[in-house]
Amino acid sequence: MKQHKFFSYAAVIGLAILIGFGFGGGGSGTNSTEITAVKVMGDSLSDSGVFGSLVAGSGYGRIFSVQASAGGTTSIWTERLATLVGAPQPCNFYTSTHTSPDRTLSTFTETTSCGSFAVGDGRINNRYPPGNATPYSIPAQIARAASLGKFKSSDLLLIDGGGNDAADLVEAFLDGVGSFTSVVTSTLTPVNTINTAVGNSDFETAGTLYMQALADEFYNSIKTDALDNGATHVSVLNIPAITKTPRFQMMLAGVESQSNAATRATYEAMFNVWIKAFNDRLANKFSGDSRVVVVDFYSAFLDQMTNPSQYGLTNVTDPACPANAQLGQDGLPEYNFETCTATSLSATPGKASPDWWKTYAFSDGFHPTPNGYQLMSQLVARSLTQAGWIK
Repeated sequence: MKQHKFFSYAAVIGLAILIGFGFGGGGSGTNSTEITAVKVMGDSLSDSGVFGSLVAGSGYGRIFSVQASAGGTTSIWTERLATLVGAPQPCNFYTSTHTSPDRTLSTFTETTSCGSFAVGDGRINNRYPPGNATPYSIPAQIARAASLGKFKSSDLLLIDGGGNDAADLVEAFLDGVGSFTSVVTSTLTPVNTINTAVGNSDFETAGTLYMQALADEFYNSIKTDALDNGATHVSVLNIPAITKTPRFQMMLAGVESQSNAATRATYEAMFNVWIKAFNDRLANKFSGDSRVVVVDFYSAFLDQMTNPSQYGLTNVTDPACPANAQLGQDGLPEYNFETCTATSLSATPGKASPDWWKTYAFSDGFHPTPNGYQLMSQLVARSLTQAGWIK
């Protein structure tokens, strides 16, 4: 299926009127395919509150973003899409007894009547032991959904994945050859070819082969457990340009300080080659399949970072949430989503308006603000409209 280009500022405004700005994501669209249920698989961008118990000191809120004020609701992109097509909100299939993603401590309870299987920290290549960590595997999420019975033609599947995998690859490269090799040989890849590339210090080729294999794995999972199991309306987001997030801009700044600007530019270009290798492979795999819409999140996100004012954004470099007092083990800032609320941000002293944070792109170093989720929902809505699934 062909990928859809990002939309213009005029289209953004039109969809904002359709979907409705604000946390609630209200409004309604015309459902041309009689979609009655939304099923979700993915990572933290699609997690509706698996770890959202709001236990004091947990460091996490309901979603991986700014939390709503008391009595309010902050909707993520999948929830906004459900509202748009007139389907019930997809509740969490998995809930965790732990208050934040922890692969050694997390245990999960299943609610089989719920349709959101997404779990924060999810990956396509779940390079960890099986067992309690299984829900962190996005292919496992899709397989679990399939195990409950065939999908219906009235089901809309919203799937994202690959961002954490790409982050793993970039961080492993920056950590050293050993870490990089461990990642690129950890899935069904042409291992001998990759080892040869690493041995020749051809890291661009090694990373490209790995990301293409990752796209193959993602495609096979979706085809086997979704498309071959009755799904006829599947929307898949490709990987955004994660190098433009505050977290990776800080990492690249570290490269520049230790080396030079040229090295930084070379690395960033290579990282984007890896991401585009995944995205191109995924688009090619689904090309011509009318049951799948591959949403070009990469291009839309990159355009938001390049032309923020066209999307109503005033800051695409700084997180809106305040950083914790201490840095993480990797030397980068960490954030507490539980205490990063709409009320607390609006009360930040020295700001010209209590709404200052509402036009920021990022809540922390890697996740969007509610406005960012709004832009995601508009992008997907336009892609589904182009496909004729909604009007």
